[in-house]
Amino acid sequence: MNWNELYLEEVTPWDKGEAAPPLIEWLEANPGVMQGEVLVPGCGSGHDVRAIAHCDKVTLVTGLDIAPEAIKRADSYPRAGKERFLQGDLFRLELQHLGRYDWVWEHTCFCAIDPEWRSAYVTSVFEALKPGGSLLAVFYLDPYDEEHSPNEGPPHGTSVEEIRDRFTAEGRFTILESYVPRRAYPGREGLERLMMMKRSG
Repeated sequence: MNWNELYLEEVTPWDKGEAAPPLIEWLEANPGVMQGEVLVPGCGSGHDVRAIAHCDKVTLVTGLDIAPEAIKRADSYPRAGKERFLQGDLFRLELQHLGRYDWVWEHTCFCAIDPEWRSAYVTSVFEALKPGGSLLAVFYLDPYDEEHSPNEGPPHGTSVEEIRDRFTAEGRFTILESYVPRRAYPGREGLERLMMMKRSG
């Protein structure tokens, strides 16, 4: 998938022009819990990054995207004050990212990549987090409709069982929260799962 070309062609249906509603819901319900440095892989235009950057105890939010045009767009918005945007590949993390982050926020990256890369995704998130760091994620379980069918993504669907199996394998993560968020983009109501996990080690 040539993500940069899609941005250049203005084919970005995943960009809703605002931060993910489940993220805002969680931040409002858990003030001060997210703190330190946060990584947002597949950050796109950076709406989630800017929302997190407003958290009082967050010191830096790094939005990472493989598409240079996505980073260009993210940088074009007014600054929230504690964010930066970097072009890079989650699956080939530079040394500066390894073991650095207190939190990772996942939204739309897991469902966008080919399912064959999901184990590698878990490894990359594990390696980016500090021991004891947290992964907060909203997973799009069922993205299928008239336009999207299984095996024809992205987006690619998943299940709570698959997520549990992949992330808790080998004791890498422990799931602390798992629920259907009350807030969602229109059309996604009841189709997402919010999870918070703790990295082992």
